[in-house]
Amino acid sequence: MKTISRYMYSRLILAMLAVMTVLGTMQVLEKSRDLYQLVLADVLSIGELLTLWGALLPVVFYHAGPEMVTLAVVTRYYLWRQHNEILTQRSAGRSCWQIALPGIAAGASMCLFSAVMSLYALPATFGTAEDIAAAAEIRITPSMLEESVENRVMPGVSISFKRWASTNTIEGVVMTNDRTPDEFVLVTAERGRFARMGTAYVLVFENGSSFTRSAAGEVKHLMFEQLSVPLVASAARNHARGYYEESIGRLLNPPAEVQSDPRLRAAWVSEGHHRIINPLRCISGVLIVLGVLVPGRQGNTELIVRLAAALGLSFGEGAVATAVFAMAQRDVEAAALFYLLPAASAALGALLLWAGDRPPKRRLPWPKSRRFGPWAGAASPLTSGN
Repeated sequence: MKTISRYMYSRLILAMLAVMTVLGTMQVLEKSRDLYQLVLADVLSIGELLTLWGALLPVVFYHAGPEMVTLAVVTRYYLWRQHNEILTQRSAGRSCWQIALPGIAAGASMCLFSAVMSLYALPATFGTAEDIAAAAEIRITPSMLEESVENRVMPGVSISFKRWASTNTIEGVVMTNDRTPDEFVLVTAERGRFARMGTAYVLVFENGSSFTRSAAGEVKHLMFEQLSVPLVASAARNHARGYYEESIGRLLNPPAEVQSDPRLRAAWVSEGHHRIINPLRCISGVLIVLGVLVPGRQGNTELIVRLAAALGLSFGEGAVATAVFAMAQRDVEAAALFYLLPAASAALGALLLWAGDRPPKRRLPWPKSRRFGPWAGAASPLTSGN
């Protein structure tokens, strides 16, 4: 039996790692798809993109953890049942609970991992992803500029030019700058050359003129051979802290400015409860699919029906959890339903496993003397003698 248990645990671990890798990669790539163009334009480095992916992993495992472990458990137990391995274990005297124990252990492990992601890793790392995205917004690279149109390179600064002379040189350049209050600057040059300094670029104007008009209407004219303008904003925007960057304590007990807004308070408190409940769904979701897949008779038709039922219950439980979360974000009192959902799912799965271990009732033949009909208790006239 120890060999069977080790075999089941090893296969479940491999299935979980495979599902986590595939779904985690898909989720991270989907959440960051708007940044790939910035990487191609050399605005965002490969290292920053990898850091951003790592910062997004906690939110992926926090949200998709129950689905990941449920999919792994459903896949393995379906294959074991299809290959008669569950039947072999039942014939050897193992109960439904003993057969389901590796799957329950997988759900408990994913529950702990998802809890660490939601309670600790998420608030510590999500701000890093927001900072990288905010910093990328203020970076300008030559490949982003287009000919014969006004290119806004910084707040209050625009550049237009006739054509590209080379990969880093433009001709017929005009720059407008109204960042300084009560002052407008117009720069024209025969050509401009881009030079990289660290992570930013400097545009070096050659053979041009600068016109500066003050609020009083005074215009200053300056001729130059070279004029350098750094293409970087003064600082990145300060992104607004969202729910994901708050600790569980602040979410469940919001600050005074949040308490004063009932809808905002409901959103904070519901997110706090969701951080607790979603990891617990890893166990309840596994229990309910095990309660469907482990018991029952062997047969292809029954196997397909049980697989469909397990998947239906799993997706249905996820849909109900999403609906309850949406309700709780509008009305904080509905957050109590969060805790009923995993409790009901776990209780149903445990009940199905318990019922699977009970011996089926034998159907006793009906006594002839108690058969119903006009000849009850008497011999049939068709078989009796004359």
